[in-house]
Amino acid sequence: MEKRLICCMMLLCVFLTGCGPVISESRGDAVRLLCLNIGKADCMLLMYGDSAYLIDTGYEQNAPAMKTALAQYGVSRLNGVFLTHCHEDHEGGLMALSKSNIQVDAWYAAKIYYDQKESKHPAKLAAAYRNETVTWLEAGDEIPVSGGARFAVLGPLSVNTDNENNNSLVLRFESPQGSILLTGDMKEDEEYELLYANVLGPCDLLKVGHHGDNKATCKAFLEAVRPKAAVILTSTAEEPDTPAASTVKRLNNIGCKTYVSQEFHDAVLFTLFGGEVSAEDVIWQDIPERASGIRIEINLAQDTLTILNESGSPLSLNGCALYSSKGNELLYLPDATVQPKEKYVVGSGESDVEIDCKWRKKRVWHQTSRDTAILSDAYGRPIAVTDNGIE
Repeated sequence: MEKRLICCMMLLCVFLTGCGPVISESRGDAVRLLCLNIGKADCMLLMYGDSAYLIDTGYEQNAPAMKTALAQYGVSRLNGVFLTHCHEDHEGGLMALSKSNIQVDAWYAAKIYYDQKESKHPAKLAAAYRNETVTWLEAGDEIPVSGGARFAVLGPLSVNTDNENNNSLVLRFESPQGSILLTGDMKEDEEYELLYANVLGPCDLLKVGHHGDNKATCKAFLEAVRPKAAVILTSTAEEPDTPAASTVKRLNNIGCKTYVSQEFHDAVLFTLFGGEVSAEDVIWQDIPERASGIRIEINLAQDTLTILNESGSPLSLNGCALYSSKGNELLYLPDATVQPKEKYVVGSGESDVEIDCKWRKKRVWHQTSRDTAILSDAYGRPIAVTDNGIE
């Protein structure tokens, strides 16, 4: 009840600032960008007229959330799928999409990349599963969209061998109703390269780079793009330094209204119409609400993770998944139910205590570096996050 009240108050504030809920039926020619609330991961659905494009696909465990989003908006055909760069929180759902019955007209990825073998490139593998190929994009390319719109490829301009985030595909979507700048996980190095190339200009909506951390979205970049609104896709529970206070402050200083995906239910829907941007909280219809009151704990000595149900309702683990960020390990849990006030213990080959489920790994949780654990529900939505206590 308290969560719903907070969300209602937030939406009322949004409405009073001129960005209220959208009546989609009266704005059929508007641009819509749906940004999923799936933690520190990117998955966005851009819709304009009869066209629909997917930009990134989140982690592998977020694939059900991606499919739910497509179903909720009646999307059975994608005109294109863009992979901004080869990191797990952007490419994880590509293969699940390829194995689905969703038609994909084109697979797009940056021609420039570094931290990946060509034969293992996730976009190439996803396309190959359907006996299709990837269209490799480079700066200066354009992709026409019906209704007088287009995607313009701004970057990357050169290969960065230090950080794959700076090889992010940077796209500018332009339409008669407004423009969107999509930055992947671009950080300051790539921002300055685009600034020096003089390819940046004002946009209506900015997808903030690298989950809003303090090494992206620099002052000079913001002065060049001057967005009216910005969205940060992140989870503070997963990445405590995001969104960085300094990044939010820089956005506020230019008068930009900033939205963070974790502040919404299942997604936030942006609508661009007549050069104006509005935002709407989205709750999936006809599926259960995201579970609350679930906590997870890591015991390094025993190499276990305990799921504690502190809610008043049973928690079904059917379809749920556990993820270890350090090892990029994923475990789909068996069909079991955790009753209120009870616990469920997942162990490994190193665990010498009683467990309910065994991870097929000798050891799971990292002993010397920070390792984040994420429990996702059957619909691909994170419901509990913790770490191993190591900074």
